[in-house]
Amino acid sequence: MSHTSPNGSQLLEDLQREQPETIASSDDNPIDPVTGLSQRERDYIQQSWHHVRQDLKAAGLGFFQAFFKAHPDYQLKFKKFADVPADQLADNKSFLVHAMSVMNAVTMVVDSLDDIPKLVNELKNLGKNHGRHNIKTENFRNLTVVLVAFLESALGSQLFPEDVKQSWIKALDVVVGVVATGLPQPSPDDDAGSAM
Repeated sequence: MSHTSPNGSQLLEDLQREQPETIASSDDNPIDPVTGLSQRERDYIQQSWHHVRQDLKAAGLGFFQAFFKAHPDYQLKFKKFADVPADQLADNKSFLVHAMSVMNAVTMVVDSLDDIPKLVNELKNLGKNHGRHNIKTENFRNLTVVLVAFLESALGSQLFPEDVKQSWIKALDVVVGVVATGLPQPSPDDDAGSAM
């Protein structure tokens, strides 16, 4: 059962069947039956994140500057720094705490790629926590798009070539799928959310 982009429900069903074995691809690169990620893809993600984790504070600041530049309306979802001008965010303690929290969450994802039950549990909890603040799947998808672009920009083509980029995209698609299982399902009359 190899699939490259399972939704969160499919991923949870696969885990409930408890399939600890891996499926070997044609080139003997084992593929996780739940996530669809090969060992090589997991290695790419972990190796590239190794460079980022050397300075998570700077990475968090850079990422959120890129995120709010791409989606300026998202800053309004954060009560504690909704009104802080972009050029003053780096001096805002609440902003820095949240940026580190996100970088730590990405680190947890990277570190848990070889422990899928732990990863799924953490991601479901992340979804539930953000669901209370009316955060939608689309918000997480937009965050992952910016994260990949940020990593590509920060690491450059030598440390973040196309195969590494595609590995991140594939993994983050799985992440969003599982997080979405903890978020409220959209309804036609949903309006813009409150604070994250």
